[in-house]
Amino acid sequence: MYFKNSVAAIIIIFAAIIGTKAFFSDLVHVGYNDNLTVVERIKPLGQVYLAGDIDVNAVKAPVKTAAKARSGEDIYTASCASCHSVGVMGAPKFANKADWAPRVERGISDLVKVAISGVGAMPPKGTCMDCSDSEIKAAIEHMIK
Repeated sequence: MYFKNSVAAIIIIFAAIIGTKAFFSDLVHVGYNDNLTVVERIKPLGQVYLAGDIDVNAVKAPVKTAAKARSGEDIYTASCASCHSVGVMGAPKFANKADWAPRVERGISDLVKVAISGVGAMPPKGTCMDCSDSEIKAAIEHMIK
């Protein structure tokens, strides 16, 4: 009986060790060597140049690329829909002629001016601080159609 209990205990301990190893084998990589990952993790964030180290005339200024104008639908979806889709705090609803009629009567240029400066609960430019005036106008035209 003593022998049977000892064998059972050894089998249970062995199974626990094997099970633990199998469970944690995907989590811990002992001896795992990926030099690219190590190099990426320890590379410096920047470089320091002291006077005389490089020819400053050889360094060129970055070229600024023109950003592609976004459509009125893109602007509406990203910034305006959160309030104008359901009429939050009196915001005119998307494509609701009755909501937009008194505003449209004042003209599109006035609508753009008010949208840029903000009115009531609407902050300046709504929530699209990086929108150009023409993108704001395109978003308004998209909402009133």
